[in-house]
Amino acid sequence: MNPGPCGTPRFRYSNNSMAKDANFQTTLVLFKPDAIRRGLIGRILTRIEDAGLNIRGMKLVRATEDQARAHYLWEDIGKRHGETVWKNLIDFLLSGPVLALAVHGNGAVEVMRKLCGPTEPLTAPPGTIRGDFSHHGYALSRDANQSIRNVIHASATPEEAERELAVWFDPTELYDYRRCDHEEHFLE
Repeated sequence: MNPGPCGTPRFRYSNNSMAKDANFQTTLVLFKPDAIRRGLIGRILTRIEDAGLNIRGMKLVRATEDQARAHYLWEDIGKRHGETVWKNLIDFLLSGPVLALAVHGNGAVEVMRKLCGPTEPLTAPPGTIRGDFSHHGYALSRDANQSIRNVIHASATPEEAERELAVWFDPTELYDYRRCDHEEHFLE
């Protein structure tokens, strides 16, 4: 294997993340079809890497209906927000390709949620992904009978991340590696 820029192997597969303790997590992030159609992949991905998070897996995919339903569970979304919202989310996820990422780091679930900002872009502050790249509110989406366009999804809890990662990735598609700035972010 050719060494990477830091003299370590470029990639090595492991079923375990590089975690030293429970604060190190791998979480699911989806760039939704609106982000892909608008050409925002590079700009959003840069924010994730700038925050010191590692990309353990990444793939551009066209979701199947089974994947969409496994991702947006009726027992969660449908029961909390109703059938119309649930169906609109499924339809939107199926409307174009999504970029699925497995993102790893210290507190990765919380860090990604902070980077994304609130689910409703209208209330997301500037500097967050949703605040900078989307502007829809729930009322507009409801009146248009469509899913809210908020460009990104990030798992809300470590348990949700584990479930969602299994929907989008096979364990053999996840890699561990060290970045040149690894010690700055992971304090090793």
